[in-house]
Amino acid sequence: MVGVSAAVHRPDRPRGCGVLLVPGAGGTFEGEGLTSLAGLFADLGHPTVRANLPYREVGRPPPRAEHSVGSFGRVVAAARQALPDVPGPWVLGGGSYGGRVATMVVAEGHPAAGLVCYGYPLHPPGRPDRPRVHHWLEVAVPVLFLQGDRDPFCDLDLLRAHLDRLARPTVHVVAGGDHVLRVTKRASPTGTASSPAVTVAGLRTVAAAWSASLGVTGPDD
Repeated sequence: MVGVSAAVHRPDRPRGCGVLLVPGAGGTFEGEGLTSLAGLFADLGHPTVRANLPYREVGRPPPRAEHSVGSFGRVVAAARQALPDVPGPWVLGGGSYGGRVATMVVAEGHPAAGLVCYGYPLHPPGRPDRPRVHHWLEVAVPVLFLQGDRDPFCDLDLLRAHLDRLARPTVHVVAGGDHVLRVTKRASPTGTASSPAVTVAGLRTVAAAWSASLGVTGPDD
């Protein structure tokens, strides 16, 4: 797709809109958390694509988020072309930088059924005085935030203070989770460590409820 690496998760019983997920600035489409999130949505009946953005393919550092808006839109178009039988609009999102760019794409008017932000980078680490929310007033679709309470990129009180800028926000907080929802044994409230993949896989109920709120439900359990 438009020269980027990608993978498609095809549900056994497709019954929903498509989902496109892209990784954070330092990650790839093969990241364990992103792969787990894609699998989770596919299990709920959503044909799901995880893909790199073009800068990753040529080994360049990530550009400023606003400079990736156009390329994200082209990846969306390519995903829909690759899966023409999947109804739209799609849910867009991804990890950290990817989720942030997705919100900017929608703020600029690209149609979407919703947004999934896995570790939204609300501000640079240690700089809650620089919240990245200037475009949120233009986001009119449901947004699901999956955040860890140990994420240096997201002060949760600051996040909640800005939610009224969004039309339909949902926030799920992972106790002990870091920026990629990794939970160490020391940080875990139960004393059990959890990798990003395992943590994300455990969010099926959260994702299913949010998906249902869009008017799209997964297969019966």
